[in-house]
Amino acid sequence: MSTASAAGQRPGVLGRAFGALKTLLLGTLLSLTPLTSILVLGWLTRRMQATIEGRLSRAPQPAPGWLLGPRGEGAVVRLLGGLGANIRAGFATAGALLGLTLPFTALWLGAWWAGWENSFNKGYEQAAVGPSVFLLGTALALPLMAFLPLALAHAAAEGRAAAVFEARRLRAVATHAGWRLPALGLLTLALALPLFAARGLPAFAGAMLPGLEDLPPAEVEALKGRVALGQAAYAFTALLVLRGLGARLYARAASAAAGADPALWARSRARLAARFAAPPSRPARTLWLVLALAPGLGLSFLILAGQFLNYGWWHWLTHPFLLLPWPG
Repeated sequence: MSTASAAGQRPGVLGRAFGALKTLLLGTLLSLTPLTSILVLGWLTRRMQATIEGRLSRAPQPAPGWLLGPRGEGAVVRLLGGLGANIRAGFATAGALLGLTLPFTALWLGAWWAGWENSFNKGYEQAAVGPSVFLLGTALALPLMAFLPLALAHAAAEGRAAAVFEARRLRAVATHAGWRLPALGLLTLALALPLFAARGLPAFAGAMLPGLEDLPPAEVEALKGRVALGQAAYAFTALLVLRGLGARLYARAASAAAGADPALWARSRARLAARFAAPPSRPARTLWLVLALAPGLGLSFLILAGQFLNYGWWHWLTHPFLLLPWPG
C-alpha cells in the first residue's frame, strides 16, 4: 500500500479519538488479570512490528486488531484472526521474556526467601546470604534491563520471539542507539514510580483515608476494584508509550547497524536501509551504553522497596515492565 493510499484511508479526528478510547478501554480491562494480559502483550508486540515496518518503509501500517483479522481474508480469519494472532504473539513473547528475565528475578525471589527464612530462624551468621544473592541478581539484571526494549523490538521486527536472545545483533543495535537508549531507560524508571506508589497504597491506606477500616466489606471491595482498574489503565498506557518509543528507536538504530555490518543482517526479514543519521563515535557509544545501565539500578530498587510495602511473591517475577502488562 502506498503512502498516499494509506493516508486516504486514514480515519478522521473523531474516528481516531474513538479508536484511541476503544484501545484504552480494551487494554485496561484485559490488563486486569494475568491470563488476559497475555492478549495485551501480544497486541503490543504486533503494534511494535507495525510501527517498525512503517518507519522503515515510510508507509503507515494499519494498527493490529484486538479481535478482527485483516480484510480480504475468509470469514473465520476476518472474524477471529486478530484474536488468534494476539494469543500466539502473547504466549510467544511471554515465554521469551520469561527466559530473558527469570535468571535475575528468580535470584531476587530466592534472596527474599533466604533473607526471610534466615531472619525468622535467627540465623545471624548467614545474614549475608540474602543481600549477596540479591546483589548478584541485580548485577545480572542491569544489562538485560538496558537491552530489553531493543530485544522486544527486534523480536517483533523479525517475527520470532526467540530473536530476543540474538545477543550479537542486539549489541550492534545498542551501539548505534546513542543517547536514546539511556533516555528510554530513564523514562521507563520515571513511569515506574506511580506503579511503585500504588504498590504501597495498602500499607498507607488507613492513614490516607480516615474511616477506611469502618467501611462495610462491600464498599472496601468496590474501592479495591477501582484502584485495580486505575492501576491497569496506567500500566497499559505506560507500556503503550514505552513500546512505541522502543520500536522507533530500534528502527533507527537497526538501520544504522545494517549499514555498518550488512553481512550480519543479510537474512533479516526487516527492510533495513542505512539512511538515518550517522552513528555516534566509539567513545560516545561506550559512554551511552554505560549510562544505559543506570536506570535498571533504579528500577531494581523500586521493585525491592515495593516488596517491603506490599509483599506478593509473584511480584518479583511479573513486574509490568519486565513480563506481563498486569499490575497485580
